Amino acid sequence: MDRMKDQHIPEELLVNEILPWLPVKSLLRFKSVCKAWHSTISNRDFIESHRHHSQSEVHVLHFLEDIPPHGIGSINVERLTQEGQLQHYYRLSQLQNNDLINSCHDLVVIHYKDYGYLLSNPAIQESVYLPHPPSWSDDLLEVVGVGFVSSLGKYKVVHITCDSQTEDTCEVFTVGMDNSWRIGKTPPSSIYKFGHTPYVNGNLHKLTESDKDVNTKILVFSLEKETWIVMTLPDHPRIPQTGIYCWHIELREIKGLLCFICCIQNKSIDIWMLRDYGNKVWSNDFVIYMTLPRAMPDGLSFQISDNYGYFPLNVTSDGRILLQMNVRYDRWFYYDPQDGTVQQTDHKGVYTTLYAENLVPISGF
Repeated sequence: MDRMKDQHIPEELLVNEILPWLPVKSLLRFKSVCKAWHSTISNRDFIESHRHHSQSEVHVLHFLEDIPPHGIGSINVERLTQEGQLQHYYRLSQLQNNDLINSCHDLVVIHYKDYGYLLSNPAIQESVYLPHPPSWSDDLLEVVGVGFVSSLGKYKVVHITCDSQTEDTCEVFTVGMDNSWRIGKTPPSSIYKFGHTPYVNGNLHKLTESDKDVNTKILVFSLEKETWIVMTLPDHPRIPQTGIYCWHIELREIKGLLCFICCIQNKSIDIWMLRDYGNKVWSNDFVIYMTLPRAMPDGLSFQISDNYGYFPLNVTSDGRILLQMNVRYDRWFYYDPQDGTVQQTDHKGVYTTLYAENLVPISGF
């Protein structure tokens, strides 16, 4: 018994191997244990270590507007479990005319057309508002990307105004450092206005203007250097002779990797993953064929047309791929690569984003 009393967990093991894997809710409680734990959990190195580990536990958040009969209500946010069930996660105050922006896993970003941008870290219950940049106009399309710059310890928000009459305008805001938006470098090519802007390897990624052009490439914006480079797409199916893409293409981030998705009408969904970012080595990891038997309710067909395709949100711990229909964001499907089956989830709502709990202050360090 005396020997049991003398046993303890070495502090180095506790700080480096145990605490970084714990959920934020637990860590916030542990800050009250003693001054030493409060100092450790508040330390920047520890917060960044925890952020790195948390990226492997990404939550799919499902947004539902909750408007009472009299007045503006709130946005109810639910978390999708591994079993495909929705659980209450938190609530956001609702303002009218809002759009969800999906870029990095660290923050939930909502655009309110009458106010600007809300950056929220639900785990630490912190939010920051940013005003619209000077170039913003309700009459123009926009592209917004967000990411964390480790060398600065700050988040940067990039806003691109897409105007068919002039060059695209790029503006940058460093949260916690800038008092206003700064003019950034103009993209080397017109940016495709729709789809995601995935944040991978310290960079934001966007397809060039036409999603059905053989010359379409990836524009890469370095958040640290604030410079643009051009990346080629993997060699993937195109319509013979014309070189036109087979209907729908999109960029996403899955498990920390940049992904290129090609939906080929009446054939397949090809998912390419950039396995070696530095050397630009792509791997065609998943092919979901449209010809296999499907377990679908209500007579809904699982097919690709010229109007819609399906894009991956996440890969679950048991290997299933969560897909979302690009024109019906309340339609989610699980694809099981083991037996090729597809099952539709029974959820309602429009907005969906990915989020990994973290302790990073929105204004940075």
